[in-house]
Amino acid sequence: MGSLIEYFKKETAKNVLEKAIEHARKVQVCVIELDKGIEILLKEKDIEKSHKIFHKVDLLEGEADNLRRDILADISKGELHPSIRTDLSHLIKRLDDVANCATGVARRIATIPKDFWEQSSSETIDLIAKMMKITVECGEYLDKIVIDLLGERKNVKAYNKQINILEHEVDVLNIQLRQSLQKTEYNVNAFTVFTVGNTFDILEAISDSMEVVADYIMLLLRSANVL
Repeated sequence: MGSLIEYFKKETAKNVLEKAIEHARKVQVCVIELDKGIEILLKEKDIEKSHKIFHKVDLLEGEADNLRRDILADISKGELHPSIRTDLSHLIKRLDDVANCATGVARRIATIPKDFWEQSSSETIDLIAKMMKITVECGEYLDKIVIDLLGERKNVKAYNKQINILEHEVDVLNIQLRQSLQKTEYNVNAFTVFTVGNTFDILEAISDSMEVVADYIMLLLRSANVL
């Protein structure tokens, strides 16, 4: 795996590096826009406006997919050692999982009827909003750790630690959210309840996916004896 780190140092890798950084930033923007849409839905209660933003998340995820395909096409054409191609493919795939989770939430939350949100407590709404804010912060560190991996690799351990801390905070908030939801007697159908539960599972999975990327980067560096 260590050969991937050496590959990043080569001039011939410049095109792939630029696209990888652009891909990481596109993934981050997916999460930021999801946060905006959720805030508008829950705080401003503007369903139409929030749905437009959720659709934007879907489009951004599509752009991230296109970048992923471009990167994979680039590395398939080059005369790379199979281990380099595999490691880079895994890294890009793990990054793409973050965007997939973000668009998964956007698509599902847009289908939840207005009645559910109107019946939700202020505690529930605040917990959802806080989960998203911390997830956005986690995404900022994800962007930093990817750029640092592709650059000087001086702060990878510090960024990884912050991602681990923030991911745990999201886990704790998710438990509190589940408890809060069960305090309310909702008058909604069973499929709405299922959709809500599924949506929050994926929302939590966004930061989980970020942690997976960060831990994989640590694995790459340890394998290269960089850490």
